[in-house]
Amino acid sequence: MVLLQLHQVGISVHIFESVEEIRELGVGINLLPHAVRVLTDLGLAEELANVGLPPQN
Repeated sequence: MVLLQLHQVGISVHIFESVEEIRELGVGINLLPHAVRVLTDLGLAEELANVGLPPQN
């Protein structure tokens, strides 16, 4: 998410991946509250709500 913030302020970032092919692994990603806050600040709250699953009580 820091990469998105850097991009937002005009700083160019390059990501280098070590695998030859990016594919699904069947695992989930847990976003902690501070990460969700950053995504919300970037204007991505609605998109996150559309693709994410809320925590179960």
